[in-house]
Formats: sequence, structure tokens, C-alpha cells
Amino acid sequence: MVFTPLLIAALLPIAARAANDWAQPCFGECNWDITSDTGSGTVRIAGPSAAVSDITPAAGWMIMDCDPNTADQDIRLVCQDPSKGCDHIYTDSAAGTLVRLPKSCGSTPFALVTRDWVHKDQSIPASKRSSIVRRDGSDPVVKGMSLATNFADVDTPTNGNVTLFLMGSSVPGAAGNFTVDPPSGTAASKRGLGSWIDSSLKGLSQVHAELIGNFNKNITGSSPINFDKDFPIFDQKIDCPQNGAVPAFSGEAKVDLDAKVDGTVNYGIAASGSIIPPKISEFGLFVGLDTSITGTLGLGATLTGSISSGKISVFEVGLPGLDFPKIFSIGPTFSVNVEATASLDANVDMDVDLAYDVKGMELFFPPGSNSQAGTFTPGDSNLKLSVSPNVTSHGQVAAHLIPSLAFGISALGGITKATINLDLDADAALDLSLTAAALASASTSGNNASTGVGGCVDITSGLAVNAGADADFFSIFKKGLQVPLFTKTFDLFKGIHRQV
Repeated sequence: MVFTPLLIAALLPIAARAANDWAQPCFGECNWDITSDTGSGTVRIAGPSAAVSDITPAAGWMIMDCDPNTADQDIRLVCQDPSKGCDHIYTDSAAGTLVRLPKSCGSTPFALVTRDWVHKDQSIPASKRSSIVRRDGSDPVVKGMSLATNFADVDTPTNGNVTLFLMGSSVPGAAGNFTVDPPSGTAASKRGLGSWIDSSLKGLSQVHAELIGNFNKNITGSSPINFDKDFPIFDQKIDCPQNGAVPAFSGEAKVDLDAKVDGTVNYGIAASGSIIPPKISEFGLFVGLDTSITGTLGLGATLTGSISSGKISVFEVGLPGLDFPKIFSIGPTFSVNVEATASLDANVDMDVDLAYDVKGMELFFPPGSNSQAGTFTPGDSNLKLSVSPNVTSHGQVAAHLIPSLAFGISALGGITKATINLDLDADAALDLSLTAAALASASTSGNNASTGVGGCVDITSGLAVNAGADADFFSIFKKGLQVPLFTKTFDLFKGIHRQV
């Protein structure tokens, strides 16, 4: 196995130094980290020396008036120590330069200078004068700068393109253990960038396995996805009065599901492109999943014909997201949908279980060779079936329990947004062809049917994982994209019985 720089760095102790070094100025290139109790990440920006600069104390600047909660604004600042490189921002001109901001200024890590001038307010608070270093004892000139973060709307010539490489993880503290090492030279071609995304995500999945394996999963590492509910899917009654020679009749079809999902999910992202001009060239998403899916489908029908519930949403909750302000954000949600269909020609009462256990599933989008199913184990269907007497019963029944993960992504100040959906469609399907001389029943217990039943009962179960997107995302994927990531089907029971 070839270990990427990402993976090698990831195996360092958790106390490893973050990529962003506030003691070093951001001249031409630098990193910026996000750290929180819900995730971590690093973005690396680089460009010509004149295109990327710094207005933090590391570059000698002191900002006096700045709203820490506002992105686009005018600020006052002063060069407090020229020896640290204040003049770097004027390599070509300050206007059109992307600058790193201190944490105390603005709500974003970087902003574009659209204008600079000598501010009419030359006052410097006494509390800040003591930190000013001027060898000749002169008063520094207070500057004004306009900062903007809507990169697509800024009508200012830039000093050159500024590239970005970004990696993020839902595991807190992971950013202190990896570095973003972008390709260079011929490796920076489109194919090379795609390979960088693939290898970075694969390395990130191994980082997660290492870090989560050392943590108590109930404390950190993976987000829980839990659902436990009993609810009706379909319930319809029909009462018809007598009509001439046709006698009155009534009937009911009822489908309910007692469902439970219990698991954890972790994810990571990698992206490459540029801030100036604003564009994401390559993007990838990794999702690690461990979960058990269980449910009991109950069907009671005294009607003949076909019924369909359609897809029904029964649950939705947000999961912790990642936000590189004005650069890239991802917000996942967990939801559960259910669906049932039946086509019957006799009275049928049935219970059948949906039971699946998924461990170590790894999914990648856009799909590639990295995806793997881990271990997938179906449980017993526990079929309980009874049919009305003296009838021939033909029919099909299918039930779907569909936990879904939706990842809403927004890039570069929201100029492009899309949602990536991962649907885990757990299903159970029955195909019936039975005759009954008396009130009778069938069960998967012992793989046989009771006296009086003849014919065939075929039960299958499966899990299908499908990915899709609801909008264009630059040129990486298109609206309506649907991709199967994993499919597996099991024949749980197949019985052919004769009447006795």
C-alpha cells in the first residue's frame, strides 16, 4: 500500500500541530483550520505572491475597527511592525489581493481587498499604541480597507488566480493530524486532481478508522443515527351497498410498520479548485456507516386488488455539519422513508420482518473503486402468514424501509448549491401462490407450511444503496444524477408444499 502524506500525518499523535500557523505570515500561500466539537478541517490557498497576503499580527498589522461577525465591511488598520512585512500587501496593489484575517476580525478566514486608502480617522487607541514598533518614533499612518467575500461579484482586477485545496472531517480533532499536500507539476492536471481526491478520501477513511477505533463511539468520532417508531403506512376501508343482484360488501386493507434504525455515521470531504476565480474543479465525499435496520411489516387485507402507499417521509433530523465560511460548507440530515405495495386476490394476514446489520460500509461519491460494503448480514424474516379458507391466493407484497443521508453542499459564498442523497433501501418482498382447503397458515419457522396449504411462498430481502444529486455542481456532476453504489439480495425462504 502506498501511504499518502495525508495518512502518514494522520497517524501522528492527536496533539499534533494544526496546519495553520498564526506566527507565520500568509504570503503567497497558507493554511487555515476549522476546529469544533463536531468536526475539523483544513483549507490550503496558494497563488502568486502578489495575490495572497496577510493583515494579521504575523504580517505586522494591527486592526482597530472590525466587526467579528460581519463578512463584507470597511476596516481601519495600522502597520504596527514594518519588519514583519506589512508592505507585502502592496507588492502590486492592495486592491485585488486575497488576505488572511485574524480570528477577531470578520466572520470568514479570507477576504478580498477591493479598495484601500488613508483613513480620515487617524486616531489610535492608547491601549494599542504600546504595541506599535516604529524605530524612528513616528506615528504610523492609519489605513482604511474595504473587504469583500462575494468573490463572483467583485468587479476588481485580481493579482492572479488563487487555488484552494480543502479537506474536512466529521471527526473532531482530525485536522490536527493531517496535512493538505496538493499535487504539483503534471500531477496537477485534471486527471491528477481526480486522483488526489480519490487518494485523499481513501486516506481519510483510514484516518477515521484509526481515530474512531481509539475513541468511545458514544462520546465522539461518529454521529448517531437513531429512529424507533411504530406507524401506519396504509389504511383504507371500502363499504359498498347492495346494487341490484350484487350483494353489499365491505373490506379493508391495512399496512403498518414497526421500524428501528440504530447506527453511527462519519464522513469526510475533499475539494480542489480556486477562490479567484471562484470555481470548484474536483470534489469527493466519503461516508462511513455502521447500522442495524429492523422492522416488522404487518399486512391485513380483506380486499382484492392492488394497493400502494407511495413513498412516505416519517422522520428527519439534522446532523453536525462542517463550515469553511464563504468557501465551502456541508450540512447533513438523516431521514427515514417507508413504502409498501401489494397485489392480492384473497384475504391475507401477514407479518414479516426486515432485519439487516451493516458494519464497516464505506461509500464514496462521485463513485469510484474505493466503495466497499463491509459486512452485510440479513436477519430471519420471521414470516407469519394466514390465508382465507377454500380460496386460491396469488399475490406479491413488497415493503421498503429507506433510511437516507442527505448532504447539502454550498461552495464559494453560495454561488453553487446542491444536495447529495444516499438512500439505503432495505426491502422485503413476498411472492405467493397458495391454495387452501381450510383456514390455514404458513411460517418460515422450520421452513414448512401447516396442514391444508399447498403452493409456493418465496421471500427475498435486500439492501440497495443509491446516490443522487438534485442540482448541477459546477461541472463535477449534473442535476438528476442517479448512481447505484451497492446492491445485495438474499433469498430468505422458498417453500413448495403440497396439501395434505
